[in-house]
Amino acid sequence: MENTPIEFTPSNAVQTTSLVGYQSRGHCLIIGPLDLALNIAAKLDTPAQTVLVPTPGKTDFQKRATEDGVIVVEADAMLLKGYLGAYDCAIGDPESPGSLAMVAGVSLLGGFDLVLDLGDMPMLRQEVLPFGYKATGTDEVLIDAALAELSELQGEFEKPKYFEYNASICAHSRSGITACTNCLDVCGTGAITSTGDGINIEPYLCQGCGSCATNCPSGAVSYAYPSPVDALSQLTVLLKDRQQQKLKTVVYFHDAEAGTERLESMKSSLDACVLPLAVEEVASVGMDVWLSALAYGVSAIAIDAPALDSGAVRALKSQSDTANTILSGIGLEKRIALVDGADPQTINEFATGEFLSISNATYKTFNDKRQSIRNAIDHLALHCQTDLDSVELGGQSPFGQVVVDQSACTLCLACVTVCPASALQDGATVPQLNFIESQCLQCGMCEQACPENAITLRPRYLINSEEARKAQILNEETPFNCVVCNTPFATQQIIGRMQAKLADHWMFTEDKAMRRLKMCEDCRVKDMFSDTESGIDVHK
Repeated sequence: MENTPIEFTPSNAVQTTSLVGYQSRGHCLIIGPLDLALNIAAKLDTPAQTVLVPTPGKTDFQKRATEDGVIVVEADAMLLKGYLGAYDCAIGDPESPGSLAMVAGVSLLGGFDLVLDLGDMPMLRQEVLPFGYKATGTDEVLIDAALAELSELQGEFEKPKYFEYNASICAHSRSGITACTNCLDVCGTGAITSTGDGINIEPYLCQGCGSCATNCPSGAVSYAYPSPVDALSQLTVLLKDRQQQKLKTVVYFHDAEAGTERLESMKSSLDACVLPLAVEEVASVGMDVWLSALAYGVSAIAIDAPALDSGAVRALKSQSDTANTILSGIGLEKRIALVDGADPQTINEFATGEFLSISNATYKTFNDKRQSIRNAIDHLALHCQTDLDSVELGGQSPFGQVVVDQSACTLCLACVTVCPASALQDGATVPQLNFIESQCLQCGMCEQACPENAITLRPRYLINSEEARKAQILNEETPFNCVVCNTPFATQQIIGRMQAKLADHWMFTEDKAMRRLKMCEDCRVKDMFSDTESGIDVHK
């Protein structure tokens, strides 16, 4: 069977996503030495140009216009930000920076549309640069190529909004505590920023690499074009014919542009068991899709991952390491591999290995990342021999256990308050701390929130799903009842600690003051106001 590349493309069966629109009028900001910048401005086929001449240490700015209508601004350039159609640069005094777009008179239009950076040190240095920004230095070849590209970036452009974000299950931060930074760590475009109690993803900067969705432990960030369920639905259709012919299938994921070009030159050299599948970006397909594909009958997964160090590759490596560790624990040795897409021999050596045959799953998959992973592992573990109750994982695992030191825990339940996945829960009417392991993200927010340092994390994958979904009691105590109304309001340990810490305080030297510590809030207030004596002297 010929290795014909197949692409996951939008169809009537694939859920659509919204579009992000850019508008570029062609006003180009050129950053660099004056003579070189003006020379290039004369060659640039755009309606207008502004030249910024960086002048370090200059706290004000000078502005003039050339005979050709080019605006020239000399100022200290500090921060360039934006995207196609909306760039701006902070200039002037670092203590009170001004807007270059305002000085140049383009702020009402949204800013500069394009940027050509001629500096030796580019002002933007993220892994993936935004559309409309070109950093060439003084290299003539790069400058000529940039001039041609920038001249074409005029008009209106659209791209898919590649992601969806559900803030309610995001584990980044709560109550001033920062925990998970997985998406921030791997985003190569600078599109993701922290907002204090969550994240913000700038759709105009996002270029759809998908590393944030792959690395997200909760599924708060998900890939939308195509969604995981759409990708898997198309894969099962492609597998059906091969399975009827009893053909072994190793799926080879590659991106739809550079990966497809490499595949064209080597597809005739690939073994017949290799099924190439083009996706928007290889990092957009993660653990939920890989493991579900294995459950549906794929023998192994090969991923075309560039050798260079990038956020996308780091995300793929982290997730594939976790997936392979779990698979090895249930008896399925390395089924997911990052391969060099330029070398068919490497792909074939992996694909032609011996893989234990697994009965094909028939369950439906939904866009629930963690549930998809657990469904797939449940199916695979059912057909494998393993004596392990759990598989120990590395420190970046999205699965694991919360361990509580009962001697230190006071059941203050600060951990319950901050848990983004409701993995930690209170005992409702009794002083109790409960834990549901299948929901734990190992984000560490509970560990940071605990005032007694009573919590530690244990990364692992609990194979038995019934046990993983069952609430475990991590700590419990006998409730302390109000000495007046008999309503439970605290624990014996908390009241004991409060009495011990306040025993020597002048405000609690009298028995009635100490007794109020044993009252619920309502009774304590009533007792204070019913006291016929002078009450507490706060000036004592």
